[in-house]
Amino acid sequence: MFTLKTHGDLKYFTIDEFSETGLLKHCFTTRCGGVSENEFRSLNLRMHSEDKKENILKNYEIICDEIGVDFKNLVFSNQVHCDTILSVKKEDMGNGITKPQKWDGVDGLITNEPGVPIIIFAADCVPVFFFDKKKKVIALVHSGWKGTVLKISAKCIEKMVCEYACDPADIMVAIGPSIGVCHFEVGDDVADIFRDTFGDSVLEKHEKWHVNMQKAIEIQVREMGVEKIINADICTYCQSDLLFSHRKTGGKRGVMAGIMELK
Repeated sequence: MFTLKTHGDLKYFTIDEFSETGLLKHCFTTRCGGVSENEFRSLNLRMHSEDKKENILKNYEIICDEIGVDFKNLVFSNQVHCDTILSVKKEDMGNGITKPQKWDGVDGLITNEPGVPIIIFAADCVPVFFFDKKKKVIALVHSGWKGTVLKISAKCIEKMVCEYACDPADIMVAIGPSIGVCHFEVGDDVADIFRDTFGDSVLEKHEKWHVNMQKAIEIQVREMGVEKIINADICTYCQSDLLFSHRKTGGKRGVMAGIMELK
């Protein structure tokens, strides 16, 4: 279950099943509790934007201090809506925030090293959290519609199995706040791609086709053998006062982040 935490103006989500293990620090941010202004109000974490860099860095400091993570050690990817997933280590800490971005096109990160904070970004796309408490492996993926069709979440599990000897039955998967089927309207071409990949169950017909990306992710991870799936069931479009939504704002927005670090 995703639980909304509040500390003053700051609001963020944690995942109960992850917190109960006592093995990691994590959160999914909202738009509340930062220092940014205008369309970026207020906890914007979008580095490459027209927001002031000093505001963005302050926002990182605010949320990371709250969950006990050093924001200067965050490991950034370079999201491009692909299915590339990288395993990262201590030597990668600071990539993209205090060091130059060294990767071109990465939408997922995995680590089994304590003290290495990984991060992904979203503002309608689906943030997916992975945690194997037995092997002590964490992962995050950014799953937009292209990544979902490419089955990036299934590929993340495959990588956890192949590189870290994880058992899919031990991996908890949490699907974070993202645009729901209620507002994810697509054209016939995209609907056909989802139908061919996942079947009719991920589609709803309104005036146009609507896609249920969360269900498509559930299908692919269950096919990999995952048994424990936690779905936030929170739509970014519907709750745009709390969460950034690309579609609701026509792109005039900041971004939220999923952050994880093993203790």
